[in-house]
Parts: sequence; C-alpha cells; structure tokens
Amino acid sequence: AHCSDRSATIYGSGGTIEVPFPFWCPTKIKVTKMTGLGSQQWSEPQMHEFSLPENIESLPTENNSEYIPGFNFVNSQGLAYEAAEVNRCFREGLIESPKFSSSQCLEVMRLITEIGNYAER
Repeated sequence: AHCSDRSATIYGSGGTIEVPFPFWCPTKIKVTKMTGLGSQQWSEPQMHEFSLPENIESLPTENNSEYIPGFNFVNSQGLAYEAAEVNRCFREGLIESPKFSSSQCLEVMRLITEIGNYAER
C-alpha cells in the first residue's frame, strides 16, 4: 500500500499544476492560472495531454528464476524520450542536451535540496 495516491500538485505565485498518477511519467497535467489582487482570480483549468511512445516493448526480467514481463513502473515507456535524446546528443558529439542543460539540472537539484532543508525545520 502507498501512503499517497502518487500524484503531485505544484503551487506557485501564478497558479497550480496538477500532475495525476503516475507523477513520475504523466500523460496529462492540469494547469490553473491565478491573477488579481492576492491571486484571487482563477482561470478555467487547461488540460494538457502527452502521449507515450508507441511500439516500445518491455524487456523481460528474472527474479529468483521467475520470468517477469513488463516495465518496473507504470508508464516507464515514457523514459524512451529521455533515452532518445541522450542517443541524439551522443551521436552529435554533444556533452549535454540543449533541451535541459547541466546548469538547469543543478538548479533543480538546488531547489529540491532547499525544499528538503525547509521541510526538516
């Protein structure tokens, strides 16, 4: 059993982003913008949908000699997008992706650390 429904909501000064299960590889998100004095005016929510790649087959795994087909996590085939970008960059001799640079990655890690430090107080 899980202690949550494994969804995520991001709250910001300009609105919210709701990411349903599975938040680690969603196929849709809901964006609601807010404006006005004290952010009291909410826009109509906008749904954005993302398809998973097609024709991606899972590799079989073995666990104590038991054959287990399938992915490790729901929507794991969505990670094929990341693998394809790594492959593209490698073939073009790039050391990082222009779609998500190492400085952006470090900034995300800094924010996660800051949030974790704040939560520990």
